[in-house]
This record gives sequence, structure tokens and C-alpha cells, in this order.
Amino acid sequence: MRRFLVIGHRASTSPTFPLDDLPGGAGRMDILLNAANAALHLAHGLRRDVEIAMVLLGPPDPPRLVRWLGHALRSYQPDIRSNAALLRRALGHGSRVERETSPGILASKASLEEALDRLGPAYVYLKESGKDIRGVDLPVDSTFVLSDNQDLTADEERAVLARGALVVGLGPLALHTDHAVALVHNELDRRLPWT
Repeated sequence: MRRFLVIGHRASTSPTFPLDDLPGGAGRMDILLNAANAALHLAHGLRRDVEIAMVLLGPPDPPRLVRWLGHALRSYQPDIRSNAALLRRALGHGSRVERETSPGILASKASLEEALDRLGPAYVYLKESGKDIRGVDLPVDSTFVLSDNQDLTADEERAVLARGALVVGLGPLALHTDHAVALVHNELDRRLPWT
């Protein structure tokens, strides 16, 4: 199983965020939804062995955790506006008890630390200064942790590193979140024994 955990520092936690202004009015929700597309889509289908989790930390009611399970998704489209509508439905559930709000989409009120504890068992923290991914043996069942367009805070980084995360970089240049997800997939796909 491949898992991605993306922290959205300004991402709206309101179930009424504007679908027509995902970058501004929704707190850069576009970054999270593009990352979800990169994690879940193939040219002609979905990656069924992938999960992407989003920790939303923006107003008005943080923190929120929304998980997208590739093997169970039914209404997942390539356009981020449609998927934003699914995310809005998920944000309507404000309980700490996780609940499926649409097929393959689970929502709850949970912190980054709680999200990390639900995912795992091994963590890979994607950071520009990390060891080059091409020279690192990666755990088979990993959760790749990355952020939106802001670096993790010192407390967030401590929470990730406290769980024994391997710190890995994807190259010499800073990348968009969705591009980083695509490169991780490419690297792992190349390591698979294709027949």
C-alpha cells in the first residue's frame, strides 16, 4: 500500500468553501486536490493500492482529516472542482469518529499526530534537503509526508520525525506538491518487478 499525507496549512475546514475560488477563498485547496489527482489517477483508471490523506488546518474548524481510499472510490473524477464538491461533503462531518461520507472518502476531526498514528507503519518525509530517493531503500508499506506550499512547522516536523521518518529528497529543485507525488509514484513503479 502506498500512502500520502498532505498537510494543508490554510485549507478551509468549512463545508461551504467556494468551488469557484479553490486557490484563494478555499485556502489553496487546489494544491491538495491536485496532489490527490496525482496520487490516485492513472491514464485510464485509478490506482487502487493508494490512499491519500489530507490534514486541513485552515479556518473555521481545524483540524480535519479526510482520507481518499483508491480501492473504494466510486465518484472520483479528473477535474478538481468535482472532487472539491466531494471534499465539501466530507467536511460536513465534524465528529472525531471517522465516517465514510462518500464511497471511499473518510472524514473526521483529527490532528496531524492522530493522522500519523492512523496511517504508517513506516514514514517517509519528503524534504528538499533529504537523501536522494534514488539511493534509498524505501519501506514497502510507507506513508509519504509532504506539505502544501508552506514548509512544515517545527512542531509538525518533530511529530513526523518522532515516528522514525526517513527524510528523503526528490532532486535539487523545489517542486509542487502534486509533482512530488508523481515523482514518488514513478520511482516506486520503476522498482516494481514487472512481468
